[in-house]
Amino acid sequence: MGLQWMILTYVVAAEAAIAALLTLPSPKLLKGGLVSLISLLLQPALFIVPFAGFLLLDIYWKNEHRLMCAGENCTASERDRYEKS
Repeated sequence: MGLQWMILTYVVAAEAAIAALLTLPSPKLLKGGLVSLISLLLQPALFIVPFAGFLLLDIYWKNEHRLMCAGENCTASERDRYEKS
């Protein structure tokens, strides 16, 4: 899961750099070419928002459904699973 977050971080950093480039003042012809190039590059990256949503739902699911083993009635295997989680 750490690799997923690392990839997401790199993509968000690249998008922030692109946004910074687009907000800098530049000639109209250069800016038009830059905008068209960046839009072509970002179209395949449109999966990032659903992917981030999936990661957040995964974290929520794992947090809500983790094993709670606090009493005397836990078996050894349940205790091992609880310690690993």
